[in-house]
Parts: sequence; structure tokens; C-alpha cells
Amino acid sequence: MEDPLLEAPELSKDDRSDNGFVNWFKALNQEPTLVRFFDRKDFYSVHGENALFIARTFYKTTAVVKYMGGSATGLPGVTLNKNLFETAVRHLLVESAEYSVQMFEGSGTQWRKTREASPGKLGAFEEELFRNVDMTDVPVVAALLLGYSEGARTVGIAFADAAGRRLGACEFADDEYFCATEAVLLQLGAKEVVLPKESEAAAQSADAGRLRDVVARCNALGSERPRAAFGTRNLEQDLGRLLRSGNVEQHRDVLERPLASAALAAVIAFSDVMAVDSGHGKWSLALYDTGRYMRLDVAAQRALNVMKQRTDANDSFSLYGLMNKGRTAMAKRLLKVWLKQPLVDLTEITERHDIVEAFAEDPTLRERLRNLHLRGLPDIERLTRKLERKKATLADMCQLYRASSRLPMMEEAFRDHDGPHAQLLATRYSLALWHIAAWPSTAHDDEHLAKFEELLEAAIDLDRIPDEYLICASYDADLQGLREEKDKVEATINKVAEDAADDLGLIMDKTIKLEWHKVANTRMRCLRITQTEEKKVRKKLQSGRYMTLETRKDGTKFTNRPLKEAAERLQAISRSYDQRQHALVEQVVSVAATFAEVWEGVAGMVAEMDLLAGFAELAVCAPLPYVRPTMLPADSSELKLTACRHPCVEAQDGVEFIANDCHMERGKSWFQVITGPNMAGKSTYIRQVGVAVLMAQVGCFVACEHARIAVRDCIFARVGAGDCQLRGISTFMAEMLETAAILKGASAKSLVIIDELGRGTSTYDGFGLAWAISEHLMQEIGCPTLFATHFHELTALQGPVGVANKHVETAIDEASGKLTMLYQVTEGACDQSFGIHVAEFARFPPEVVELAKRKAAELEDFSAPAQEFSALPLDKLEPEEATARAQALYKQLLADAAQMPTLQRLLEG
Repeated sequence: MEDPLLEAPELSKDDRSDNGFVNWFKALNQEPTLVRFFDRKDFYSVHGENALFIARTFYKTTAVVKYMGGSATGLPGVTLNKNLFETAVRHLLVESAEYSVQMFEGSGTQWRKTREASPGKLGAFEEELFRNVDMTDVPVVAALLLGYSEGARTVGIAFADAAGRRLGACEFADDEYFCATEAVLLQLGAKEVVLPKESEAAAQSADAGRLRDVVARCNALGSERPRAAFGTRNLEQDLGRLLRSGNVEQHRDVLERPLASAALAAVIAFSDVMAVDSGHGKWSLALYDTGRYMRLDVAAQRALNVMKQRTDANDSFSLYGLMNKGRTAMAKRLLKVWLKQPLVDLTEITERHDIVEAFAEDPTLRERLRNLHLRGLPDIERLTRKLERKKATLADMCQLYRASSRLPMMEEAFRDHDGPHAQLLATRYSLALWHIAAWPSTAHDDEHLAKFEELLEAAIDLDRIPDEYLICASYDADLQGLREEKDKVEATINKVAEDAADDLGLIMDKTIKLEWHKVANTRMRCLRITQTEEKKVRKKLQSGRYMTLETRKDGTKFTNRPLKEAAERLQAISRSYDQRQHALVEQVVSVAATFAEVWEGVAGMVAEMDLLAGFAELAVCAPLPYVRPTMLPADSSELKLTACRHPCVEAQDGVEFIANDCHMERGKSWFQVITGPNMAGKSTYIRQVGVAVLMAQVGCFVACEHARIAVRDCIFARVGAGDCQLRGISTFMAEMLETAAILKGASAKSLVIIDELGRGTSTYDGFGLAWAISEHLMQEIGCPTLFATHFHELTALQGPVGVANKHVETAIDEASGKLTMLYQVTEGACDQSFGIHVAEFARFPPEVVELAKRKAAELEDFSAPAQEFSALPLDKLEPEEATARAQALYKQLLADAAQMPTLQRLLEG
């Protein structure tokens, strides 16, 4: 972007008007998350604290800030040109998604709010937001209401998906950490959450604070509304107007849940869906099934690098960036939804894998779809939304026409496929495409696009595209008449110009030219000659037969009476012609909007095929091809990955990834303890297992040679917690909160990944917690668990689900004592952490390393009773003796550690 400082427009100076504006602005309610823009015709301005924020964020300096009121103590203001305004709005509403925006129009002290938007409601600024960039997300707005029933916390959640015209609501009991609420908000991808405005005392309660934290962790903007907004008095009446069926009674499963229905009323009121007449009778409502998708909380998404972060060095650092192989903007949006909503239904997962397999095994089909038919396809979903609101232009509809022409080619490509999954592709895509794109005799006119294409072919002057988009004159008799009359007047003007050229002794289109002259926002036809020619014909121009309009360096513009009269007639006809054009455009758009529902179906189908074809491309083009996983029912007791790799790590340049096996089987190796040095690959190993399970349940192949995966209902991951100073939470407290979420939310069908639990406190407390948590996961929950640790005493764990010890291989050079990481995970425990060796890798000063070795040797020989367990080599004892000593130690440690408030909260919940 060019230096914005050089582009900052100037505010006009009018002290009286400025003082009035300052007083008016200061009377407004100043909200920290609200940015007000003022439309000053040629540019935009922002004032108050927001002006300083805009200056620092976009201009990178406060030198552009001007103060209204005469001094530096006045009202700060900053101006933005059109391009910077659009950049700022996109940042506020989409990229950071932490602000709401208002637009004001007027002058002096007479300003009125004309538009308003927030991360969940982008419609008012959609044109500015996505003029030159793809729409990355279709925002979902949710409402949340907390209640108590017999002392238990109950949460009601409702959501509105404007793109799919879906309403949904649910009500469920939740724990004090609101783990289920967090999972649902993430599944929905909510950008904004409506919360009831509480009294000051209620807002300071622990539950209210935790709920706000959950909303913030989900990267959603919390918007408070009065309790009255959650009233359900008019809910059934509103639903009767919105729902496609018009039958409210069939949705008693939602309406009989008081918190869910109250949240639904709030989300309907907040999202303004009642104000959009075109949506009436087109919405659906369903009770949201919280168990339909795998649960992923924020910690798991962060640990598995699911979504792209601003700090990522390249796209393949995240699963989204790695899997984002779709050709269309619709597929990119759908991938975000699927990554937040991995499937748990075995049939649905298998169907996705079948389609990916068909694409992977038929490179011709994949190539035709991806590189011929999908490449360059317009964003059908966004265009359909504009069409439905009757805001589409002729250019937009021509883009849809171009997309419509691709559908028969896609259908032909699917028809030519003859693999083992041909029937599935035919049912899923080919038949649907044929029905939409062709003109079957059994279809109604609004079920296919032949009539849509006929409409545009008849209405739009295709010969003028792409220079201009106009209604064809032959489409309307009145327009045709105006066109003919306009042509006649233009011919008259040309004849008059020729006569004037002959009279002046000049040559038409060489020494004299027909041009336009702007007068009072209108354009009139006139003649222009250069200054040289003007000197030659000056006497004739001053004879009274001609009228000079303008004299400039580039020449003189003039007219005569016949030309002026013809130009005025042309202007009047052109005005009528333009008005008729505008009326016909509205008419054509209105008729085309009746096809919006068909286009919605096309958008969904194209996005899905594009995304699954992208999965196939990823699988066959990876450094080592991915494999289709064998999916097992959720009650199966096996998770086996042969030669498993981390797909994001192996995709980095210069990486030669060492593959490892992971075989988890209930009764033998359901709980695995992984030990070994830092930097040896423990964290990568346990994460790649979680990534493989997640990718498999999204519908993608996995980075393995062979995979058998039992469907998991949740993936919990506690990896690398950090502190949050603003919330007053230390690193260890954050770690405990994440672990508490695991203990509260995990089931026997979940997958738990824990890395280095207990490091943030003393060795005694950390080991006691690690052991107690491990015992709870094995005995009370029974879920498959990967536990990476430096507490080598945990290798003595025994449990009913089966405990297996794994370690990461290393090699030490006897002569130099240097450590080499082999990154190979093998059976058995590791009795060292090699921390000092890792310090050597980090180029510690030699004297520091030597001192560390001496102190470590002293501690290894230290055997005071109070410190007995730190020198207890359990892994070097006979198994029976090690188990007995570890259990005795565990009971003592647990008795001591249980007195800690943190652990009491974890275990008592």
C-alpha cells in the first residue's frame, strides 16, 4: 500500500461548525469497541479516541491527527481516503473481529446514522469488505443465556446462519468451566455472541466472568443486550413468518426449552432477520445436536494447529493452510466449517472417504474439475446473497451466467468416471448437476437454470461485455423506441457537426472534433478546436452563429443553435433511456432473484466437490502419499497408525520426517507414557496422532502407510499453556484449567493428549498431580491417552486399560558426550531427560554447563528421606517391586498434594 500519510485528506476549517460538531460528538455514548465513521462525500473521518487508534494502526503515526476546537486539547480527528477506509473496515469487522462499526452522513451538527455492522452482521458493509478480496467467512451470530436448575448450570444457545438461512437452538447442562459451551461456539464458528446485560453485581459473578472468558477464547465479540431482548412473547409469531414450512408447532422441541427459546428470540432480534422481507418463509429451524460433531475446544485447536495464525511462516504451518487446496472461495469457507465440525457418524465419514478415493484414483476427473471447470469460478455463494437481496448488478448476474455454463461440463466429467464409486458420484453430483443445468421435462421452471440463462441472454446486451453492462434495446419496446430516437438525434448531431466543419473550413475528426462539455452535473455535446485552429476561424466564431463555451490550453469548445438544440434533445432522451434502463435492470434482477434458492444448492454442491477434490490432490501430491484410513465404530478399542507422520511438519522445506508407529489397544497400550529428551520429538509424536484422527473424521486421508482409527467424540489436548496477565492467570493456573476441562469433559470415546503436565510448580506437586490425573483418566474415564512427561517415575503406572511405556531414541558419543536426536519412538522407558545436553545445543557458556553437571551429580547422590522419590530409579527395579514402591509413594504424595486448592477443585469438581 502507498504511504497513507501522503493520502490523508484535509478537513475543511470552520470554527463555528467545528465547535458544534465537537459538542454533538461528545454527547454521544462512547463505547470502546464501537468505531464511528463520518462520510464527508470525498473522504471519511473518525474522531475521539478512535482517531488515535486509527492513526496508530493504519498510518503508523499520530502526526496525521488534527484537533477540532482550536487546540491540542480539542477533539482528535483523522481522515481516510476510500481505499484506506475499506482496509480499516475490513480489519475491524473481519480480520480482528473485535469491533462494531457505524456510518454517519450529514454536515455540521446534523448527522444521522445510516449503516451499522458488527462481526456477526456484515451485510451493511459487504460491498466495501469484499470488493477486491474473497469473503473468508460467512458470519454466524449466536445468543447465550445462563440459568440454574436445581443448583446445576444450564446453558441455552441459539444461532442464526444468514448464508444458509438456518436457525438453531439447544439447551444443556454444563460444568463450571463451560466446556460444552466452548465446544458448541467453536463448532458454530460464531463471530458474535449476544449476552444479557446484567446488573453490576451479577456481571461480577464468577460464572459471568467465565462465560465472557469463553466467548473471548472463541474469538467472538460479546455484545450485551437488555434482558427484554430475550423475551419470547413474539417468538412464535416471528417464526411463523420466517420458517419455510410456516408450521411452528412442529418445533416444540425447541420452544419447550425455556433458555433455548429465549436465546432464539434474542438472536432473531439482534440479527435483524425480520427486517429482510426477501427472507420471510425461507428459513429453517432445528434443535441443534451438540453430539453430532467431534468436540474441539480452543486448547485442542491451538495444540493441533488447526487454524492459520498470523505468526505462521507459511500456509502449511496449520491444518487449514495445508488442506486448503480448493479452487473456489466457497471451498475455502467450507473447509473452515469442516475443521470445526469433524464428523462422528461412521456412515458420513465413509462417504466422504469414498469420494476422496474416487478423485484420488481418477486423475483425469480431478484434473478436469480442478483446472478446467473450477479454476476461476466466481463466488456463487456471495453473488447469490446479493441476488437474493436484489442488490446484484448486471455484471454480477453475468458472472452467475458464466458459472451456469460450467455446470454441464462438470456433469459430463462425472459421467465419464467409471471407478468403483461411480454410483456415489452420480447420486451425489452428476444427477443433481444434470437436473439443475439441463431442462428435464419433469422439472418446474424454478428448479433448473435454463430459464435463468434464457433471461440473461434476452435481457443483457452481451456484445458490449466487458466494456459495459446494459439491457439490450430489443428486450423492451419502450427501450427500443428510445434507442431508435436516440440514434436519430445522434445522427442529426453528426450532420450538424459536419455542416459546422464545412462552414469553418475544417476537417471533421481531424482539425475539429465532437466532444462532451460538462455543465451543472450534465454532459452536452459540443465542438472543440485547438488554439491554433481557433486563430484561423476566430472571425467566424465571433460572427454570432456560434457560441463559445470554454477556452482552455487544449482548445476551445463551442456550439451553435442547431447543435445546442439537438444536444438538449439528446440529453432529454438519454435521461429517459437511462431511467428505463434502471427500471429494467431492477425488473431483471427481481426475476433472476427467484432462482436464488437453486443457486444456493449449486454453491453448496460445488464447494463440497471442490473441497473433496482438494483433499485428493493433497493426498496424492504430499511428499509421501496419504492413505485412506479404515474407520472403526466409536466403541472399538483400537487406534493403529503405521509409519505416521505429522503432515504440517513434513511439508516444511528441508525436512526429512522420521515416521513412527502408534498402536493403542485397550487392555494393552490404551494409556501411553512417552519419555525422552526435550527436542527429541515427543510433542510432535503425540500431536501427529491427534492430527491424524482429526483429519480422518473431517473426511481426508491421513499421513500414514496404514491407519485403523476408532471414531472419537472429542480430542482434548493440554500442550504448552501460557499465562494470561490480563485475566490474572499464571501459566500453571492456565495449565490446571485446561486439565480440569479434560477431566470434566472427556469420555471413554475421547482422545486425550497431554504434554509435560505439572512443570509449573514444585517437583512434588507436579508429580503428585501428574500421577493423580493419570490414575483418574485410566480408572474413571478409560479414554486412550498419550502422556509425554519428564517425570520418569510415571513409567511405573499400572491401570486396567493397559499402560505402555514409549521413549524417543537418542545416541550419545562416548568420546565427546554429545547427544544426537534420532526422533524414533520405541518401546520402553527413558531414565534421563538430557536437559544439560539440550542446554549445550542452545550454546550455553561452557562454565554454566559444567556447573550444571556438577550440581546434577550432587542431587543424584542426595537421598534424604524427604527427597527419596527424586532419586528412586523405579525403572531399574523388578516390575513387581517398582509397582509396589510407586503405589506406596503415590498414596503418600496424593495425600499431601490433595490439600492443594487447585487439586481439590480438579478432583471434587
